[in-house]
Amino acid sequence: MELDFRAFAFIIALAAVVNGLGMTRLLIGLAEYLRRKAHVEVTHSRLFGAWAGFQFVMHILLWWQLWTVQQIPVLTFLTYLYLLLGPIFLFLATSLLLPDVPEGPVDLGGHYADIRKPYFTVELMFWLWAALLGLVLEGAFRPAAPLLAVFAGIMAVLRITANRSVHVALAIVSWLLLGVFIVSYAIRFG
Repeated sequence: MELDFRAFAFIIALAAVVNGLGMTRLLIGLAEYLRRKAHVEVTHSRLFGAWAGFQFVMHILLWWQLWTVQQIPVLTFLTYLYLLLGPIFLFLATSLLLPDVPEGPVDLGGHYADIRKPYFTVELMFWLWAALLGLVLEGAFRPAAPLLAVFAGIMAVLRITANRSVHVALAIVSWLLLGVFIVSYAIRFG
């Protein structure tokens, strides 16, 4: 199916909704925390905060990058299913990262340690999806594919190791690389 703007708007709607659900999950989690922070004891974690902020920026970037889908000459049902995997992975990662706010105390550092493996497994799948997206949709790797593969490698290391120093260092590296990605590939719309 060749995409005119009406077809593009229809096709992209489901991906946008799933991506929007992830952003909503982040914002509802923050609102719930702010509303109940006087009644809930929270042990904060900068590492958790770094990844929560990273997730939020990733949802915005995915939304921003979805515009490029309209440039795909032909979209089949299978390539559409592949396209939907990205927002699904990002939503799942966000849902894993954010704890429910219980009545009792919340230890964000402990929660981060508990969800490390599944969270970074899903993040790894997201970055592999992103690196292969151009190949699947357009038949060639996009220029950002090597940088996206580096992100996948970082997520694999974070999934494997529980070493806090490695997690802190790679969170910083991830934010720096995200800045490089935005400046190099996503600064302009489309």
